[in-house]
Amino acid sequence: MKKLKEIIRLMFPVAAKRFPLFFPLEALKTLCDILMPFIAIFVTPLIVDELVGGKDLTRLFVYAGILILGECLLTVIRQLSVNQLGKYKERLDNYFTRLISEHAMGLDYQLTEDKKLLDQLEKTNTGMSWYSEGVYGISEQIFSFIGNAVKIVGLVTVIALHTPLLLAVILLCVCLNAYLMRLSSKVELKAFERLSKVNRMFGYYGWEMVDFRYGKDIRLYDASGMLLNKWDGFSEESYQGWKWQADTTRKYSLIQGALAVFQTAFTYGYTALKTIGGVFSLGIFTQMVSAAESLFNTLGGIASNITDLLKKTNYAYEYVIFMNYPQAMPKGDKPVQAGEHRIEFRNVSFAYPGTEKKVLDGVNLTVEKGERLSIVGLNGAGKTTLIKLLCRLYDPTDGQILLDGTDIREYDYDQYMKQFSPVFQDFRLFGFTVSENVTLKGRENMDEKDRLRVSDLLKQAGLEKFADKLESGEDAKLFKYMEEDGIEPSGGEQQKMALARALYKDAPVIILDEPTAALDPVAEYEIYKQFNSLIQDKTAFYISHRLSSCRFCDHIAVFSEGRVAEYGTHDELVNIPDGVYAAMFEAQAQYYR
Repeated sequence: MKKLKEIIRLMFPVAAKRFPLFFPLEALKTLCDILMPFIAIFVTPLIVDELVGGKDLTRLFVYAGILILGECLLTVIRQLSVNQLGKYKERLDNYFTRLISEHAMGLDYQLTEDKKLLDQLEKTNTGMSWYSEGVYGISEQIFSFIGNAVKIVGLVTVIALHTPLLLAVILLCVCLNAYLMRLSSKVELKAFERLSKVNRMFGYYGWEMVDFRYGKDIRLYDASGMLLNKWDGFSEESYQGWKWQADTTRKYSLIQGALAVFQTAFTYGYTALKTIGGVFSLGIFTQMVSAAESLFNTLGGIASNITDLLKKTNYAYEYVIFMNYPQAMPKGDKPVQAGEHRIEFRNVSFAYPGTEKKVLDGVNLTVEKGERLSIVGLNGAGKTTLIKLLCRLYDPTDGQILLDGTDIREYDYDQYMKQFSPVFQDFRLFGFTVSENVTLKGRENMDEKDRLRVSDLLKQAGLEKFADKLESGEDAKLFKYMEEDGIEPSGGEQQKMALARALYKDAPVIILDEPTAALDPVAEYEIYKQFNSLIQDKTAFYISHRLSSCRFCDHIAVFSEGRVAEYGTHDELVNIPDGVYAAMFEAQAQYYR
């Protein structure tokens, strides 16, 4: 009950606000379900007794009219409600999927690499769709339970007035049936737990195989066999999970069928004997048989409601867990002052969650307002990790990062994130238009000023020729896997588009974290040089294991094994005997002399 209360508290108000007619339609459908059986139960005996007794045609027509018109009217109203509710089901599914996606995008970045969180997200998605049907599925069970409870009161009263023994037998059969359903539900919940990881991996390999972005690697390295084998393995594991569930619950289903046959046979035999003995009229016989069948189905229905509601509640509760997933990092509320910033790393150390190895160890570094700092070092030296900490994708394990003398953990998180325009090595462009990729705004939210600025930034980033050959201009859509006429920009063009995106954001701090690593050193140098002239007086971090950016930076920080091994200007560092920077420069000097 605690889980159900939490679901109702968290999810139902959201659904009611978004779709105000959903719950009134559920109530209307439930009212029709309540009234439907009682029309037949009370009117049919009157027709039967009139046929074998008074045979008054007027009464017969009146009774038949009440029966037919009443059932037709309720059937039409119910069907209209069901049709409309079916439309709401799809809309509710899509809306809550959107809420899950929105929350996932807002989670602390470090949680996106957390296995527990990934498994929880899979449980949430499958629990809200396949297993519980979300708000729709749970509300269906709640309203059905209420309707069945009201019907049971009426049906028990009708049967108890004539034959308490029949009522007792029906109740016994229903109790046994409910117990069997409960056992089946436990098996299904165990199967759900087993299949959560399998479903995630099953989906991963399925989508990787059909994602055209991996086409070259799959073909040239003949990877299809490996992927198909992985798919087959998880398919078999998934099949075994479902088979175990079906095999385990089969015996319960067989016993439930036998109980239904016994209850029907007892009802007809017992009431027939009462009728032959003159205790019941033929009309009462009809009423008892109809009421008994309705009561058994309704009691079975309410038992099913309880079982399904508990089951669906457990599945849907995964949504509650996910939406209340604890933050990985504390958030402050201090506003960030406008303008350029002074940044200081004070004895910063960091180890990724779940590991003890320090990627950064005691880093001390200060970057003044408007300064350009080049961070160089071999792969794995800790350069990108430093930037992740600065951007609050992670928090330091030890030490502090200060912005204008204040620990960055004290600042309002959203305001703080607006201070940075980063371009990472693994940047992503989306299957949207060129302008949307630069602005990260929908076309409907862009005005003429935005469009002119995008055009200008594409030229500044060196994409003038690329833009000129687009038939739809900046409204051209990227990637053929999204659109048949989508544009496939080269790797270099994508990198320049990412640079244009960083310029568009116009944040006080610019970060280039090896976004041009795929280019040759000379081309990389030219892009860094051009970009450096575009950012004017902003603070900038240039990160690379090559030395393209060093000649026009104020200072260079050389990272080695998680520490700042050397710090200074190019002229200072290149003259350190046996220095890390000097060795790197000598190895790469042919490109920069």
